[in-house]
Amino acid sequence: MVMKRIQMISKYMSVLLLGSMLVAGCSKDKGDYNYINSTVAFPGTTYDYLKSKKGIFDSLLFVIDRLKLTDTLRNNNVTLFAVTNQSFQQVVDKLNTTRKLRGKAPVYLKDMADESLDSMICRYVIRGSYTADSLTQTDGKMLRAVRYAYPMNGKLATANASGYKGGGPAVIKYFFTKKSSFVKDWVLATADAINIRTSNGIVHVLETTHPFGFGEYTKPKAEPYDKSTFRLAGYNGPFILPSVVGETVLIEAEDYDLGGEGVAYHDDLTKNGGNYRPAEYVDIDVAFGSLGQMYTDAAGTYTASYSIGWTVAGEWTVYSVNVPVEGDYKITSRLGNGNASTPLKFHIEFDYKDVTGSLTFPNNKGWWVWQLVESPVFHLKAGNHVMRFFHETKDIQVNNFVIKRVN
Repeated sequence: MVMKRIQMISKYMSVLLLGSMLVAGCSKDKGDYNYINSTVAFPGTTYDYLKSKKGIFDSLLFVIDRLKLTDTLRNNNVTLFAVTNQSFQQVVDKLNTTRKLRGKAPVYLKDMADESLDSMICRYVIRGSYTADSLTQTDGKMLRAVRYAYPMNGKLATANASGYKGGGPAVIKYFFTKKSSFVKDWVLATADAINIRTSNGIVHVLETTHPFGFGEYTKPKAEPYDKSTFRLAGYNGPFILPSVVGETVLIEAEDYDLGGEGVAYHDDLTKNGGNYRPAEYVDIDVAFGSLGQMYTDAAGTYTASYSIGWTVAGEWTVYSVNVPVEGDYKITSRLGNGNASTPLKFHIEFDYKDVTGSLTFPNNKGWWVWQLVESPVFHLKAGNHVMRFFHETKDIQVNNFVIKRVN
């Protein structure tokens, strides 16, 4: 009986010892890896918190100040998924490695267009305060980013530790949803420093291996076509739209951006024409007259040039443009149609938003019989933009575009 009682006490002490070891193990995980400030708030705003961490959030602060998000992080109730200097540095290095191989000069955060930076950085700033314990749903919680209400998703998770399921550090899985309802399309970031309270919200710090922009910063981008390498010398940069009412600028269709398939153009990859820019798949026809020969019509004077033909519905080309002063514009397209069966349709976009609506012009006039198709008036803000010509039907022969300032 005594021996049995000794064995029971010994077994009980073993259980207590094992339990204390597990507790110690969890505490060690939390102490070493899981940085949580859930009790004492930082004595200042979210913006102040970033400023207090010298050498950690300098790049993030640069972008916030440049895009005028400072007041948002000082005065609004927000949750910030903070991005460290390392997150920015890795994507800048990767981008410039690629640019160097292409013979391009390096670019940095200060060189990136405001519109692109804005759409990226706003995905890290969420309306309202969300601590880790508010993100415990099985499917995570859908969150809305500031400015554009971009749908993001946050979910509290724990890792396993020493064979103890769920006994490791707590982290937040933060997803860029790409506006897709399919989780397989989402891009994951992990916050391993969580629940940092400030006077106006919550900060969760993303791990340093997270690439700023969820991979979009280094995604290939269309760049202005460098004519100095080809037909016309001395020009490199976006097409400058007129700032004076009544003035026009002409854009040759074949001078679409650099960047290749899916970036600067989309083509069905059937190779036709092969003139002017033979290394690319856009079907550029021979010049319709002697290069340099002048013509005049109702839209103005233009020179003989190449044109884009053999087009298919769904194809497109993009053109980098700059608007010096905000204002109203309209576009007149010089197009050919030798198709006997149907009128042809297209539309024009700026920053991938349709600004003209579907435009139609008659059939069977002739491939190089240029017809003038005028768009409605549309408004553009000052700055850099991407113009896209989108083919809604096949067989449009595209010569050039005349963009006029109307207001």
